[in-house]
Amino acid sequence: MALAHIEGPPLSRHDVPRETALIAGFGDSRADHPALVLGHRRVSFAELDRRTRAAIRLFAARGLAPGDRIAWIGINNPDFIAVMLAAMRSGLVLVPLNWRLKPRELAFLLADSGARAVFADTAFTPAIAEANTGHIPVIVTDGPAPDDLPALLVTTDADPADPLMGGTFGGVALMLYTSGTTGQPKGVQIAEQALALARQMEADQGGFDDWGDDEVLLSPLPLFHIGGISWALCGLHRGCTVVLTNDLTPAALLDLCLAEDVTRTFMVPQLVRGLIGEMLARNVRATHLKGIHYGAAPMDPPLLARGIAEIGCRFLQYFGMTEMSGTISILPPGDHDPARPHLLRSVGRVLPGSAIQIRDADGHVVERGVAGEIWTRGPTMMLGYANRPEQTAAAIVDGWYRTGDGGKIDAEGFLTLTDRIKDMIVTGGENVYPAEVEAVLREHPAVADCAVFGLPDAVWGERVCAAIESRAGASVDAEAIAAFLKPLIAGFKLPRQLFASDGLPRTASGKVQRGKLREQMLEQVSC
Repeated sequence: MALAHIEGPPLSRHDVPRETALIAGFGDSRADHPALVLGHRRVSFAELDRRTRAAIRLFAARGLAPGDRIAWIGINNPDFIAVMLAAMRSGLVLVPLNWRLKPRELAFLLADSGARAVFADTAFTPAIAEANTGHIPVIVTDGPAPDDLPALLVTTDADPADPLMGGTFGGVALMLYTSGTTGQPKGVQIAEQALALARQMEADQGGFDDWGDDEVLLSPLPLFHIGGISWALCGLHRGCTVVLTNDLTPAALLDLCLAEDVTRTFMVPQLVRGLIGEMLARNVRATHLKGIHYGAAPMDPPLLARGIAEIGCRFLQYFGMTEMSGTISILPPGDHDPARPHLLRSVGRVLPGSAIQIRDADGHVVERGVAGEIWTRGPTMMLGYANRPEQTAAAIVDGWYRTGDGGKIDAEGFLTLTDRIKDMIVTGGENVYPAEVEAVLREHPAVADCAVFGLPDAVWGERVCAAIESRAGASVDAEAIAAFLKPLIAGFKLPRQLFASDGLPRTASGKVQRGKLREQMLEQVSC
């Protein structure tokens, strides 16, 4: 029987010219074409180029040098793209931070990243002020003052002779923090080259063959996520217009699709469900919407059937992770066939230029159809975790990245996910690692020990739950626990359901068996 190893076809082009790797349209016929839209603000490709050059000059004026880290905390904003591109071309490393995090969480990330400057929205400057124990200079991203970013990115004096190149194409350009299984977030270091190759590999996969020259992409995902960054770059790389938004209500998303003639969007299934429901409720169709791309969680077949039959959209699914610059496999529109439901349960085939293997606990490749851990390799792999050499060595073995996700490969080469080796919870498209929440829960005086796990949720995919052993003589009150946690961790990490436990299930060595606990609680909930 064949081994569970699938090798993507070769890349159609191995070298991506850096000048056009991520952004199309500078100085050509699309210079005046809208690149980014947010509300009433429209930024052309030429304007984006000028603002990028202005940001490069800003970095130099602030004494920032190649290798320096700069943090960004803010809602979606066209200037994020200009700062990101400028950082890449200056050799700086942009560190986008989740604006939902609390000051204590932000303080750790600022210190761990070694940020030399912070770009922050006005709404988040109080949190940054509390977290900024190192007195890092802060630049406000949305203020009217002369020293705020909008005024600093003046474009009237942009010199076309300003150099676009300063950094190293293969060096670290972006650092995205992902929650860690040990309770501490890890900084995933990604090269500009990896981001560019990932977008090329997606195009080479074949799911984008029907794209035209005037595509309009709706990007509702936050730009601190690899998904939000990748989708924006997917459009800009092809010279398309990317419509940003910070209003994720179904009504607002549909209004944007109608007002901007959106042709494609990328969302988590929760948002797709809301958008399709809004169309059906209003009996309104976004007639220009040709494609709905999704990821972070599987799409249920009934929802796909409704979208295909009643909306007329084509669907495309991504599977990947931050450590691989966003994508390792795609299920293209042609494989979203209700007549072949087994394909809808998969996450597609590996991208060109990459490979996937399924291995057992001893690291041996298993046979096709057998479940195990997903290992992957390719030119989009991260350059390692910042300041974490031991965790990097454990994650990257002989050139293969151990994803920690469970899966199996069928005879046709389709990858299907099984369990999550790392116990990660995906709720509303956000990744939550139990150890991180458990570490804070244990600080509560009534908690002797705890275990955090996910249970199925019809709206969010999974909801965060916790089983708690209380200290002798103490009682655990759900409202008191919630009030304790709320100022310490982001809202999406808060347990939505608490279970009292007389004794958590453990192995002989004392390790909590989360899988067994989850099964017990599933039975309890279903009774």
